[in-house]
Amino acid sequence: MKKITRREFLRLSAIGAGGIILAACAPSEPSPTPPRATLAPTQVPTLAPTTAPSATPISLRVLDENFPRAFYFRNAEGTATNTRNSYEDWDRTFSRLMGIEGKVFDEEFAAGGSAGRRLEFFTRFKKQHPDQLVVLHFNGGARDPRFESSKFFAGHWLYFNGAKILGAVPAESGETDIRVSDASLFKVNMGFFKISNEDIGLCELDANGKPNWFASEQVQLIAVNLQANTIRVKRGAYGTSPRAFAANRAYAAAHVTEGPWDARWNLMWYYNFTAKCPRDANGKSCADIYVDDLAEKFAPTGALAAFDGIEFDVLDHIITAPSNRQRGPDADADGNADNAIFSGVNTYGAGVVEFCRRLRERISPKFVMADGWADFNQRAVGILNGIESEGWPSLNDYQVRDWSGGLNRQAFWVANSRAPGYSYIVHKFFTGGAVNTSESDATKFPWGIHRLVFAGAIFADSAITYVIQPPNEPGELFGNWDELWQGADKKVGWLGKPLGAAVHLGEREKNLFDGVDVLTRLQGDGIEFTREGNAIKIAAKNPGDLRFKLTGISTTSPDLLFTFTLHAEPLPGYAPEIARLIRFGASPRPNELPNAWVNQKAFTYRHYATEWQGLELSFLVEGNAPIWISDLRASASQDAMVREFENGLVLANPSARAFTFDLRALFPNKTWRRIKGTAKQDPATNNGARVEGAIELGAKDALFLIREK
Repeated sequence: MKKITRREFLRLSAIGAGGIILAACAPSEPSPTPPRATLAPTQVPTLAPTTAPSATPISLRVLDENFPRAFYFRNAEGTATNTRNSYEDWDRTFSRLMGIEGKVFDEEFAAGGSAGRRLEFFTRFKKQHPDQLVVLHFNGGARDPRFESSKFFAGHWLYFNGAKILGAVPAESGETDIRVSDASLFKVNMGFFKISNEDIGLCELDANGKPNWFASEQVQLIAVNLQANTIRVKRGAYGTSPRAFAANRAYAAAHVTEGPWDARWNLMWYYNFTAKCPRDANGKSCADIYVDDLAEKFAPTGALAAFDGIEFDVLDHIITAPSNRQRGPDADADGNADNAIFSGVNTYGAGVVEFCRRLRERISPKFVMADGWADFNQRAVGILNGIESEGWPSLNDYQVRDWSGGLNRQAFWVANSRAPGYSYIVHKFFTGGAVNTSESDATKFPWGIHRLVFAGAIFADSAITYVIQPPNEPGELFGNWDELWQGADKKVGWLGKPLGAAVHLGEREKNLFDGVDVLTRLQGDGIEFTREGNAIKIAAKNPGDLRFKLTGISTTSPDLLFTFTLHAEPLPGYAPEIARLIRFGASPRPNELPNAWVNQKAFTYRHYATEWQGLELSFLVEGNAPIWISDLRASASQDAMVREFENGLVLANPSARAFTFDLRALFPNKTWRRIKGTAKQDPATNNGARVEGAIELGAKDALFLIREK
């Protein structure tokens, strides 16, 4: 494999799947969505991973044992915004499942003006339906500076390295031309839609020539003159007042921003969550203020007292804002780009864990969740109650190619979340059509794909919500999927309790590694493989990331299902909660390998290759700390899966070929029937008919059945 740097490894998603990052930041219909976030610790903690249960159990329907667990996503928010909808009509629509999630603040678009109605509806809903989930959806990493930013100090925001101001700047309102040492550090026509101009912070330089954000002003960039090395700015922006700056004793730096996710909106400023963040006059960092603010909102007298928790969309492990050799984030505010990397440690990602830990302590037993499907997302494993997977298996994977990767990522978080654990998938796809828009029309995808996504969530013990909407029935404001409430019978939680874990039928087939000394099949330059009991220890002899491969895999079958168990030492210099990024698959190109995470707790992974043509399985593991592999097996079979429940059965075929399930052999003396679906979804499949004996399930499809006896 080609050698890559640690920074490249962390940013593989940006290199190999840039569209996915942009899609993850795109609005959810009918309201917006964002991306990014992070924080930092004062020092590296040495305590064990946090897995303790919450202080007070939360009594919610989504936490009981009955499946499917389903709730409404941000459509509840968008519909509440529409003043033509009464609360009564809105409540009748969104009380039919197990809860709601949405934005009730305008942290992404402070001129929205509808937050009060949304907050009123959500709060009233919770009081009327105490057993239903009500969760705040909130941008974790940045905010519109017009939204409640007065508590934050100018130095709390993350800036790029900037330029010295070479000419005197008068304290005047309106527009001012400012001569700087390097005007190329400031950008116009940037942002998601390439129509935004940067926001800039101006400040004095202290006696050591370092930025002094206590004497500062915020301005809006109007134009850049590279020949004259000048920038034209609009003065006194975002609640600040114009002030005078002396020549050669002042500094200008552009904010690190994201978005905007709508062409009408403002750029959003990144928080500086690192331990190096400048502190305000009271000695508080950005993370201090942020935690205090959220804790106040969730307090018994706060605006969110009735809410069950918060989901950060998105809290990230790395700074995903574009940077280059000339310009990068300046986390310690010394005027130099550092990308928040100090002594080889990603303090931005490390800080996210400390922020989550502190917020968790302050608002327990409320839920704290964040996006966790992408390799650039946060890694507060064992601190968060769970994750959102925005698009499953991922936003761009509307053909469900990465079936096993989706299950690995989701199930890893379920197995490693703080109790009460609550993870979910958002059924949403980005198909590469209109800018910043996901496809919400269910008829644009095969019905089998929808069912396959729902099955994946259920197999991974996760809840389901959706942006892709089934056609409305007469009188509906928003449609319900048949599989989520037994079609025409409208029974929430209709499958009942699971009778066991999901079963991979392929693992009942012959193991291709039977009689094989796996130690002889593992290869890697500079890697030492050592047998330890029933496991093989994999350790690097040199610095860098672990790269190795499993070789000699020969089969004529187009389908190959790998199963193996991994655990690993944590990354040196990081909190133990920070799981390590791992990639594995048939491709030798790292950015094409599905991602997952590995930590100290043994976890069983699978890799399903539906068009196997190779001879080896490649692995890339973040860092050179040891990792252990055990219980390795491979079967030349499709990854057909089943899961049985008290009242039903779910079958799934992620293969590109049909698969026949022998229900009599799998479930002797039991009979089943299809759900009776609604007319506008898939009545040909969900026709209420009895199912007996063998049933063939087509490629990329799943089936939800009702138990008769």
